[in-house]
Amino acid sequence: MGQEREEVMELAEIDARLLPVKELLLKKEPRMALEKLQFLVSQWDVPKDALWRVYEYYATCYYQMANLRTWRQYAWRCIQATEGQPFRVQQGNFSDYLFMMHYFSDISDREMRELHFLYDSFAQAVHHFPHPLTRHQHKKLRIGYLAGELAENVVSYFSLQLFTAYQPNEFEVYAYSLREIEDQLTDVLREHIRVMRFFPRDMAMSDIARVIYDDEIDILFDLDVHASGGRTMMVMCYRPAPVQVAGIGYMSTSGTKVIDYFLGDVYCDPPGLHEEDFAEQILRLPHSHFCYTPSARVLRYQGEPYRPNQPIVFASFNNFLKITDEMLADWLEILRRVPDSHLLVKNSSHKTSLMKVMRRRLLAAGFQPGQFTLEDATGDYLRRYHDVDIMLDTYPYTGGGTTCESLYMGVPVVARYGRRHGERFSYSLLQNAGLGDLACRTREEYIELAVSLAQSPTLLQRLHEDIPRLFQASPVMNSQQYVREVEAAYRRIWQTWLQQKKRK
Repeated sequence: MGQEREEVMELAEIDARLLPVKELLLKKEPRMALEKLQFLVSQWDVPKDALWRVYEYYATCYYQMANLRTWRQYAWRCIQATEGQPFRVQQGNFSDYLFMMHYFSDISDREMRELHFLYDSFAQAVHHFPHPLTRHQHKKLRIGYLAGELAENVVSYFSLQLFTAYQPNEFEVYAYSLREIEDQLTDVLREHIRVMRFFPRDMAMSDIARVIYDDEIDILFDLDVHASGGRTMMVMCYRPAPVQVAGIGYMSTSGTKVIDYFLGDVYCDPPGLHEEDFAEQILRLPHSHFCYTPSARVLRYQGEPYRPNQPIVFASFNNFLKITDEMLADWLEILRRVPDSHLLVKNSSHKTSLMKVMRRRLLAAGFQPGQFTLEDATGDYLRRYHDVDIMLDTYPYTGGGTTCESLYMGVPVVARYGRRHGERFSYSLLQNAGLGDLACRTREEYIELAVSLAQSPTLLQRLHEDIPRLFQASPVMNSQQYVREVEAAYRRIWQTWLQQKKRK
């Protein structure tokens, strides 16, 4: 405890010097924050054990400006500046770095894989709980779900059925949240599960792991992995359960052997495609590894008949950070080939600074002001789906929740897919809905398909009419089938563990 207290005091001293930068960043004024940071650093002989924090502030400035190239340079310098940097902070920064790599179109499969595998050093640096057979003789299999928060978010709506549609005669469900946040979705979850625990933000990860361990969980599922600073992975590193699974809320391997399985499906993870990219064994479901449950907001706006736009409207409702320069070039070419067409770009989260950046990027890419409409996130954004003819997916970080929303609202999604698990989310969703023809392997095919669809009004009308029915009848929305498939996988991997344990 004394060592932890000393690290906090050192960090507080550094932050006190950099407080004006922090205040500007909290106000979402990254350019002013960067200027202030540059000035403060020029007036300060930065000690070696404070360099990591200075790099971290630089990275945050460039992140808020959506300058991901420069963010990447400073974020990596921060991770490598180990002197004075607390272990837990470095671990979280590395998870953030891994997550952000999915926004870059130039990162190779090998680089993505090797970066993730480096994470195992954090897992090996902490103690692992023992799991003798005597602790796991329960009448029902205990399944634990670990999440950053058990409240409304895209991961919650992809995993909701795991909490509510399981077979209570065979399974007991425990839920763990690393934030003390509750809402209406939390109330729904609470009605169906045996135990729900909320941990304070400042609680030590080792103590959280101990609570989960004391619950004698048989299979623990990390729903977030490296998302949100990798806090759930920090807990998983202690191996509080004998069998550990990751997935749903993350796009790649955890990178560590303390996770035994990664949840996938036959479309995201065809046998033989990319097993070498995973430190875990792929737990491959026969249909979709997602199960989409629409929120009450989606249900409110669904069902309005399609009215074709004149001129035709293409759109993207994805996170602005997913929109690469290559994506903008593709969209501009689509608009060039479909005369008088229009592009609606709506952000998925409210970030005013990103609106300014995206406008500059669109103009720099060659778009004319009259060719696009740029909108910030709004509470009634789902209404805007009715004003869209064709949704254009992003790549390499493809849509997940937005693809599901589009299909549920009846809007066709033109998508591109690659080799990696996270490059195939939309592809899997479309294949499961019987709409695989809307997914393309290459940029050229993606452009050609969007143009061809825009020039086929009869087909476009039929797709808008048929897609809601197809999607709602698909395995992606068949909660009973999905949960039974997951439960079958749970039984299988649990028997594997038991057999291995008995042989030792």
